[in-house]
Parts: sequence; structure tokens; C-alpha cells
Amino acid sequence: MKRLIDPKRCTIVLLAGLNLLLLAALLLSVSSLPQAFAQARGKTGEFVAVTAKAPARSYDVLYAVDSREQLLYAFYPTRAAGGQLTWSAPRDLRKDFEPN
Repeated sequence: MKRLIDPKRCTIVLLAGLNLLLLAALLLSVSSLPQAFAQARGKTGEFVAVTAKAPARSYDVLYAVDSREQLLYAFYPTRAAGGQLTWSAPRDLRKDFEPN
């Protein structure tokens, strides 16, 4: 009596289908970009703010961009306790991004 379904062939087809399913799941998870959390852009002249981890530090830095003047400000905590922020001199984004 001849079998209708060959168990070896069925196993190979099942494993091939599982591989395709895993490949599709991998591609879907890799193709999505990570979320970035920042303030939504408002009217011209307003500031846009975003925080970032300071390199080799235990604190975050608050960056603020003045879109009207095209300046970048960085605010970071002072060494003294109390929640005070210190700001660095602003960067001129026009000069930083102009072609050479």
C-alpha cells in the first residue's frame, strides 16, 4: 500500500515554511526605526528641545534649538545640588552647517 503523504517530504516543507515565517518576522522587526521622543515643532521663532545622554557622564543634557536665530543651546546640571542648570555658549548652526 502506497502512502499518500511522505513524512520526510512533509517535514522538509514544514521546516522551510517555518524558516520563511521567521525571516519575515525578522525583516519586520529590523525595518522599523526606533522612536525618537522630542518636542513637536511649533511656530517659527519657538524653541525645539530634546534631551540626550552625555557621553561618559551620568546625566542627560537638554539641547534647545532657536529656529529663528538658528542657535543651539546646551543645558546641563551644575555640580552643586539643588537642580540648577548651567548653559554653554550657543552654537551658530548656520556656520556649523554651511558648505566649505
